[in-house]
Amino acid sequence: MNDKEKEQIALEIYQQLIAALEEVSDIPAVVGIVNNLIEENGLSPKKGNIIPLETKSKHAISDTTARVCPKCGSANIAKNGSSYGKKRFHCKDCNAYFCTSSGKLTQGSSTSQKTWNTFIEGMLCDDSLPMLADKCNLSLSTAHNWRMKLFSQVSNSVEGKILKGVIQEDEFYLSANFKGNWKSMLNLGIKKDYSEIVPDYQKYGFRDYPHKRGSQDSQRGLSKDKICIATAIDDSRSIIGKPIGRGNVNSKGLSHAFTGKMDQSSIIVIDKSKGGIKFAQDSGLAHFALDAKKESRKGTYNLQLVNALHSLIATKTHSRACFATKNAEAYITWEAWKLVNRKKSIEEKKNILQTLLIPGKSITKNKEIRQTELPAILHPELNNLV
Repeated sequence: MNDKEKEQIALEIYQQLIAALEEVSDIPAVVGIVNNLIEENGLSPKKGNIIPLETKSKHAISDTTARVCPKCGSANIAKNGSSYGKKRFHCKDCNAYFCTSSGKLTQGSSTSQKTWNTFIEGMLCDDSLPMLADKCNLSLSTAHNWRMKLFSQVSNSVEGKILKGVIQEDEFYLSANFKGNWKSMLNLGIKKDYSEIVPDYQKYGFRDYPHKRGSQDSQRGLSKDKICIATAIDDSRSIIGKPIGRGNVNSKGLSHAFTGKMDQSSIIVIDKSKGGIKFAQDSGLAHFALDAKKESRKGTYNLQLVNALHSLIATKTHSRACFATKNAEAYITWEAWKLVNRKKSIEEKKNILQTLLIPGKSITKNKEIRQTELPAILHPELNNLV
């Protein structure tokens, strides 16, 4: 074995070592031991003169550096021992105690960080639930719960954002989808009597029979069976989207979605629907009303971006991977987050999601996911907004 081959083997050993020691506090000491092993086994190209691989320990800085309290957001914290194998901290401002995973996706999870990393990467690559469950060795119900936890965390991180500059606003329509709303407890292996349970498609006045995914609605064209979803996107690709009613778009529904979420100096581009024009006038925003069939691609003020977003969402909703209507806003927010971070690498986006923490916002629990209801604005009593 020549010196070049020995150097390559030594370098590979170092790289594997550093990757395996991410959570070890005293990396330099362990690296020193490996240096000795390399020399003792004759892998050093020049015995007694090993040039170690330069590495920067993630733990060279204090454990409290760049860490904030998940309850109040204060950085005035101190180490406070450990709990269940995790380092524990104390916030000196709000007196809260927390550990390294508090407020993050992995809070309360006994699953390894490696499995979570695989799951997040799969989500960023648009893997289906069966694929995620298979990759991470999870049940379908657990994979779904993890997905909704991720969506909730992302939604909390963008809550309260304001759209600025030139804003494109348009609506699209989806068939009401109630997948997972009836007999969902069977997915968890819980048997119960369903004879007195009213399915949501009946409860909310959509139909009296189950509706196969991908099939046609009972009424052709635009009707109360369709869910109107309004979306708005600005120059920075920030997006807001949510269901605003059943049937045709109206100004009250748009006000529900966008009031207080658009900068007053911005310009809103809309189509010539009566509801859109009335909303723009009532909100006091400067606006351009375009004929969506003829002018959506013309000039500086157009609807190209928002229409492209609609096409992206439509692709998903017309497949077996379609989402339940009650989760529509969460899915749109997720697609929006990916669009805003489109120029980042998969690894960069994984790091953002792994460390994402929103002070004052708790992680969504499985029970809360199962109890998610159809948005109130889609209930029968609010079905006649004008």
